Amino acid sequence: MLYRIAILSLRGLARLPWGALRRLGRGLGRLLYRLNGREARNVRANLAIAYPHLPVAEREALVRQTLIESAITFCEMPRIWLRDEDLSDRVDPAGLPERMRELVEQGKGLILAMPHHGNWELVSAGIDPSLPITGLYRPPRQAFLEPLMSQGRSIARIRMVPTTPAGIKALNRALKAGEVVAILPDQVPKSAGAAAAVAPFFGRECTTMVLLGRLAARHGSPVLFVWAERQPDGRYRMRHFLADEDIAATDLQRAAVVLNRHVERCIADAPAQYQWAYRRFYPAVPGQSNPYA
Repeated sequence: MLYRIAILSLRGLARLPWGALRRLGRGLGRLLYRLNGREARNVRANLAIAYPHLPVAEREALVRQTLIESAITFCEMPRIWLRDEDLSDRVDPAGLPERMRELVEQGKGLILAMPHHGNWELVSAGIDPSLPITGLYRPPRQAFLEPLMSQGRSIARIRMVPTTPAGIKALNRALKAGEVVAILPDQVPKSAGAAAAVAPFFGRECTTMVLLGRLAARHGSPVLFVWAERQPDGRYRMRHFLADEDIAATDLQRAAVVLNRHVERCIADAPAQYQWAYRRFYPAVPGQSNPYA
């Protein structure tokens, strides 16, 4: 019963106009702030680590605005997933398709690093639709969301593969063929080891993925950081920059340092649009405190 209610709710959201979705998101974000539940507490804990020198009142205002921006993003997702519509009028590509083609023409494939910043589901509306793209994803905790996500991303002409050995092989095949792969670089394994390194993120040692760096090193692929930044009018502008070569360093810890530094650079332009509710600062080394306890 709860599954059916959730699906119907998402389909109902998908029918709403963009302006209504933004208003709903703003209202939901304000409610989450007032309720001060887990989401709000996670955001507050993360921002205290990321911006320790920010005056308390300013940081609290950032907590509130972050919850509003995140709620708008998630209210928009059902429309992106469930409606086969031209989203190009929602996004200013800002030269991204041309930049992608330039990099792909080098013949070594291209890695799109897409942090959880702005509305990452809208990035597909600002890229070159003629380029084959394989995207890596972690199945959501709410299993009923997976077919909806897959439907939306297939509409966007992105072939999605899971975080499994078969999925990693698919990424390697795509890059070997000179194609594009998309990875969320701030989505990390639960512990350091073969799949992760420990590197600073906003000054705190954090478990950080090494897959992106390994792929870049193995194939010599350039890495382009990309995000869709929400503008005051509710539309989006694509932002992008080419990663430093050290993101493909054979020293995986060095590559992880560069990756986190680049994610910080993405966040710097619009801190409230980052998904700060994600528990990125779990203890990664002995002696670290748990900010979410």
